[in-house]
Amino acid sequence: MAEEFQLVAGHLALDFANTLDYRYDPDRRIDLLPTYERFLAFCRQAGVITNFQLRMLLESTSTSDAQRTLNKVIEFREALYFLIFPAVAGRRPNDSYLRTLNSFLADARVPDRINWRKSGFVRNHSGLVEAPAGPLWLILDASAALLTSPDLHQVRECNEKTCRWLFLDRSRNHSRRWCDMQLCGNRSKAERFYARTRDRV
Repeated sequence: MAEEFQLVAGHLALDFANTLDYRYDPDRRIDLLPTYERFLAFCRQAGVITNFQLRMLLESTSTSDAQRTLNKVIEFREALYFLIFPAVAGRRPNDSYLRTLNSFLADARVPDRINWRKSGFVRNHSGLVEAPAGPLWLILDASAALLTSPDLHQVRECNEKTCRWLFLDRSRNHSRRWCDMQLCGNRSKAERFYARTRDRV
């Protein structure tokens, strides 16, 4: 069974942007979406599609369409990251990434319906399995919502220098420093402890 994704960012768009691990370390860089199937696995775990929709997409998508879609997925992921990263630091993003985003938005066809279930309204995306890039449309929708939301000002970069994933800081005083305390927080504390004890020797 393939390894599960670490969805710790607090927002679909950020978890998606984080699917290039060790982004700034060429020797250790790992693309967590090396295949169309892994992209669909990410979408299933993130709640974008169901297991049934995943199976339908795998069965109906040709090898060439899968590769074409994966290329789009990676292109959009990189544009998204380089839109968010400078904006969080208060800098204007490169216009080329904005053009990429707007090109994707112009092409997106989110099959959206509102249904009533039990005691509330729900969005229904049953048409997502009709195109190989269907799941990407919902990630695009979530990304556009984040980029234009006040929440963008709560996006942080993990303090662990080997990680630097993005996350949404919803802590009470907005002082969260790591993407995940169990992962990077403990690693960072261990490194600082080691440095202190080494300096005493």
